[in-house]
Amino acid sequence: MSTLIIWIGLCLVFSVVFVRRMHFVLAAVIVVRILVPGVVQNEVMPGLHPSMYLFLCFVLVQLAFAPSIFGRVIRSAGVWPQAILGGIAAVMMTDVGNPGSAGLLDTTMFVLGIVWAPYYVFVFMRYSIRSAPAAGKVFLVTFVLLGLAEAVLSQIQVATGRPLVWESDFSRIWLNGTQSELGAAIGTFGHGIQVGVFFAALMPLLALIRSMFLRFALAAVLLVTVPLAYGRMGLILTIVGFVFLVIIGGRRILRSVLLATAVAVALLVSIQGVAGEKLLHKFEDDNGSAALRVAAFDWFWEHTSEFFTGGYPGSRDLKGMGTLGSSLENGYFMMALMFGILVVVAFFVFMACLLLGHFKIKERDSWPGVAAAALIIVSINGYSSIGGNSIDIHLFWFVLAMASYRSSRNPRLVESARRVSSRRLPGQGGSSSFPAGRVPAS
Repeated sequence: MSTLIIWIGLCLVFSVVFVRRMHFVLAAVIVVRILVPGVVQNEVMPGLHPSMYLFLCFVLVQLAFAPSIFGRVIRSAGVWPQAILGGIAAVMMTDVGNPGSAGLLDTTMFVLGIVWAPYYVFVFMRYSIRSAPAAGKVFLVTFVLLGLAEAVLSQIQVATGRPLVWESDFSRIWLNGTQSELGAAIGTFGHGIQVGVFFAALMPLLALIRSMFLRFALAAVLLVTVPLAYGRMGLILTIVGFVFLVIIGGRRILRSVLLATAVAVALLVSIQGVAGEKLLHKFEDDNGSAALRVAAFDWFWEHTSEFFTGGYPGSRDLKGMGTLGSSLENGYFMMALMFGILVVVAFFVFMACLLLGHFKIKERDSWPGVAAAALIIVSINGYSSIGGNSIDIHLFWFVLAMASYRSSRNPRLVESARRVSSRRLPGQGGSSSFPAGRVPAS
């Protein structure tokens, strides 16, 4: 509890210092969420993930010190999206009366930390990007630096055979109490699948970098590292993200093709080693992983009537109870087990509608954020994700906010940014005037 009190105090101070530079606090939220794995959050502090405590402190400070800006941000989210999300959260809370429920406190923390807070991080990020051109660059740099850090850490982990970060926690949770059994890159996430998902989400965002050489150099780093995680889904999604990067990464087709070819060659060389052999072998023989997923899928559909409109009335730990040889291995399925199929369908549709709403066919800068978010929606189907407190849901909202990023190469946007700057942005100090047309209500 003392750790929680100290952390909240630091979060409040940090939020006050940057009350007029909200993008710095939001960037810190992203950093903390990536660097502190969800599987150890309860070891660090009770209840929510540290990043969500930081965001809640940020919200309180904004409400207390900049209420007019806070009001504009909330209005920018629109009435209907917030009403729908509130309805979904309210229905989830009714699971408290279910015999299989985790209880009032745990259910509240799940709804707050997985459903409510991540969405509003997205709302504040989007407002920040649209109101202050520098904010989008701060977020982009944050993502790039985190990607490089995870790539370097992953390389060192495979070379040394040690987690290096969160060693005692990872050893207790995944490595049967030893540190010598690490056979794949797990980054700061604790699992190779999440390394792949993170790299896949970052790949489209690289299209926002102006320098083509830097863009493809970073892509090469991610691509040659992702095989070390030994995750088939992560590798496939990262390659799909790279294809997207090549398609919209630049108007100079010949240069793009040449650089993409060089990156592809680097990937082929990287999978010629031991890591590549293990990954390719996993495609040929997955040690029964596919069979476990099929069994989980069959069980889910055979019991849908038991949790169609509400959570499953029995124990949700199907593996622990011996019902299945693994979890349901699907984030949406696991969430449906906790709160009911209808709620999860509504939440999925909510996410998909916001994703499509941010896709602007005539604004190429919106494509990377939308593509990254779409890859995450797919990734949630491939492993426990939501049920395992993984990065997916948070990362979905983080990268979707980047769909509002606009490059300074667009003359109209540069002129618009100058007009806004001349009025002194609310997030930059001084007057809180803000052109409402810059932030749509959806």
